[in-house]
Amino acid sequence: MKKNSLSLLILSFLLGMLIIIEFKTVDKTTGGLVSSQKANQLSIELKSLTDRKKALEKDVQVLDERIQEYKDSEAEKNVLVKNLKEDTKKYETLAGYYDVSGPGVVITIKKPQGETDETKLIYNYDYIVTIINKLNAAGAEAISINGERYVLNTEIHLSGDKVIVNGNPIMTPFEIKCIGNSDILESALNMRFGVIYQLRKDWNLDVDVKKKDNIKISRYNKTIEFKYAKPVEVNVKVK
Repeated sequence: MKKNSLSLLILSFLLGMLIIIEFKTVDKTTGGLVSSQKANQLSIELKSLTDRKKALEKDVQVLDERIQEYKDSEAEKNVLVKNLKEDTKKYETLAGYYDVSGPGVVITIKKPQGETDETKLIYNYDYIVTIINKLNAAGAEAISINGERYVLNTEIHLSGDKVIVNGNPIMTPFEIKCIGNSDILESALNMRFGVIYQLRKDWNLDVDVKKKDNIKISRYNKTIEFKYAKPVEVNVKVK
């Protein structure tokens, strides 16, 4: 844009110089008297140069407008890219691909003091799923079980005398970490006759629920793959 304006300025300057030189030349050859024919010719040339100047000014204006459009388009593109990056990170966090930290609760489940038999603790592992369901219903944002991040396709099952989470065996005692509103999470777990109540009263297990200001949960270390589920394309009208 600056180059175009400079070119226009130089052109105007040269136009003025040409007119002055032309008039001086005519003045010398005619003794100061300009013939009518010569005056008409100069008038035509002046009009032509004036029209050219106006055309160049219009071209400069068009270029200025186009440059502004490019700037606006680039700014809009940057906003879209920024939003896409933020949304991608958000959903990758929900999918468990990032380490996260924040307030929440830590639940520790172990056999009572003095007992050596861990049968009740291991073979009734399904209470872990019940606890996770309660946490999710209370607004959990991230959950781990003995360091294993709980995600969409996390499997929890028994293999021999080991509880398997994400394909890895976990040892007792069981520790479930959860990030979210610690007050709401604690209240959901400690409801009378709820899952924690049953584990303590019916199974005589040692269960501890503690609120924490800062809990760290590691990322999910595997890749989530979809072999059969395909995204449904939605036609979006662009304004």
